[in-house]
Amino acid sequence: MKFRMIVSTSRKMQTAVRHLSYLLLLISSISLFVSCQREPLEVYYVGKADVVINVDWMSKFGEKPSGMTVIFAKDGDDITYTDVTNSVDQYETMLGPGDYKMLIFNHSFNEFGSIRFAQTKSFNNIYAFAQQQQRTTDFWDINVTYMREPEHIGCAIDSFSILPSMTGGKPRFISYKDRNNIPTEFEGITLNETVETMETEMTIRVRVLGIKYMGGVIGSISGMADGFLLTQAWRRSQAGYHLLDGWKVSDISYENGDTLKSVGYITTTIRTYGLPHGRELDSQRNENSNMLSLCFTLVDGTQHVFRYPVGKMIKYRTVEAESRRAGEESQEAGYFAKTDVTLELDLVVDAPFYDDDEVPNLPYAQPSGSGAFDAEVSPWGDDEIIDVPM
Repeated sequence: MKFRMIVSTSRKMQTAVRHLSYLLLLISSISLFVSCQREPLEVYYVGKADVVINVDWMSKFGEKPSGMTVIFAKDGDDITYTDVTNSVDQYETMLGPGDYKMLIFNHSFNEFGSIRFAQTKSFNNIYAFAQQQQRTTDFWDINVTYMREPEHIGCAIDSFSILPSMTGGKPRFISYKDRNNIPTEFEGITLNETVETMETEMTIRVRVLGIKYMGGVIGSISGMADGFLLTQAWRRSQAGYHLLDGWKVSDISYENGDTLKSVGYITTTIRTYGLPHGRELDSQRNENSNMLSLCFTLVDGTQHVFRYPVGKMIKYRTVEAESRRAGEESQEAGYFAKTDVTLELDLVVDAPFYDDDEVPNLPYAQPSGSGAFDAEVSPWGDDEIIDVPM
C-alpha cells in the first residue's frame, strides 16, 4: 500500500514537470517573437543630382561610333570617374555637389590602332600621340621612323557645377514613415555636347618637270606634330615624320608641244595632327622646320632624290584665305586660335614660290629593255642620287 502511494505521487510530479516545461517553452517563444518585431525602417537619401548628357556626333565629327568614353574630374585636375559605354547618343549618371570638368571621346583608350594615350589621370594633361611604324632602311630616308596616320578621333569638352539645391540636400537617412516625403525629382542638369574632330588633313602638290619619265614616287615630310592634348585641343610640341605615298599624277602638258619637255603635278593627301604647338604661324617657323623629301623612280629603274626645306610654305588653308582677305601676305597677325588647329593644311611646291630650277626636274629616261634609242645624253648618270637643295 505504501509502495503504490509512492508510485502515484511520482507520476503526478512527472506530469506537473512536463506541464511546467511546456509553459516555459511557450513563454520563451512569445518573448522571442516579441523581440523579433521590426522597428520602423530608415531610408538612405543619396543627395545626388541626375545628369543627362546629349551627344551630337554628326554635326562636326561626321559619324556615330560604336562606343564612347566619358571622363569627369571633380573639384580639381585629378580624373575621378571614367566610363566606357555603347550608349553614344545620350548618357545618364548621378553626381554629388561639386565643380566638374568633362571629356567625351569616341571609342576607348585601347581601341585605337594608330594612337596611344598618356597622363590619363590628369584632366588638363591627358594627351594622345602617334604610334610609330617600323624604322625605314631605305637609302633615301635611312633610319627614319614614320608616325602612323591618326584614325578618326573626336572630343567634346565641357565644365559645369552641381549645386546642393539640385540634389535636395546632403546625403542622409530618413525615417521610413517619412519615405513619401522624399522628392521624386530634383532639378538636375542636362548638357548638350557636340563632338569635334581632332585630326586634320594635309594636301601636298608638287610641280614636276620631265614627269613623263617618272615610274613612281615616294616621299616624307618632317616637323609635323606627333599628337594633341585631349582637353585643350592644342597640338603637342613634339614633332615627327609622315610617310608620303599614294601619289596621283595630273595636269600633264608639254611645253610648246615638245614631247621631251613634259610638265605635270603629283598630289597626295595625308591625315595628320597638324603643325606642332608654337609653330602654327609663319613667323614661328623657319625654312628648315619642315623638310620635304621625294624619291622618284624613273621608267628605267634609276632613282633620284630631291629635298626641299618647306617650313615657310605650309599654310593652314582657311587662315591663309582670311589673311589674304585682310590684306596680310600670310599668317603674320601674331594670333592663332585654338579652334584653328584642325583646319586643313596645304603645301604647294610650284610657282610663284619656286622657279623651274627649284622643283623636281627628272632626267631623260627610257624603259629598260624597250629597245628604244635616243642620241640625247642624260645629264645624270644611272643610279646616281641627286639631292637638290633650295
